[in-house]
Amino acid sequence: MAFERQTAKKVLVSEITSGKWVKKEGMEPSFIVTLAQEKVARARVLATVVGVYRSEDGNFGSVTLDDGTETIRAKAWKEMKVFEGVEVGQLVDVVGKVREYNGEIYMMPEMFVQVADPNMEILRRLEIQKRAALLKAGKIAKADEAPEQAEDEKKELIRKEVLVLLDAHPKGIAYTEVMAKVKHPEPIVEAVVNEILEEGICYEPTPGKIMKI
Repeated sequence: MAFERQTAKKVLVSEITSGKWVKKEGMEPSFIVTLAQEKVARARVLATVVGVYRSEDGNFGSVTLDDGTETIRAKAWKEMKVFEGVEVGQLVDVVGKVREYNGEIYMMPEMFVQVADPNMEILRRLEIQKRAALLKAGKIAKADEAPEQAEDEKKELIRKEVLVLLDAHPKGIAYTEVMAKVKHPEPIVEAVVNEILEEGICYEPTPGKIMKI
């Protein structure tokens, strides 16, 4: 059965925070189902930084984002490199995985890109409105129409291969190297890696790199 690659969807913060959190078992990544019934596992948000926090021991950091519809925190653990150069007042384009803990929906950021042109906010809103119209017209699959992901035995095999790679690289391994060494379709491998991340077996010390805890 074909696997749908989890792309970063351009959404409003309120679409994430007002959505229904769906915790998946097995290898499937968890996700938010928006009020428009769209599934979002990875999000792309254009917002203003209204708060920055870094713990004294350097093991935790968060950035509070506000896009005018709602606020959300982007949180990271262990290494704070993803937050380098991020300051209050900046307009940023953030890509990250959607996560939930203790009732809080947050983002696990993969990258921050500072945006200099404020007109990008208008453009992003137009893009989101266009996507909403396509969803309403049935030209984009809704969450309850998405195909079931199975092939548990294949994913378990991939899981073992990924864990072996992580054990062999205690200082971390690039995501691209995992893709090159695990000879299976990339969308399936990505689903396995996402599940391992959610279980807390490994983390992303820097964007594009995973390391076993």
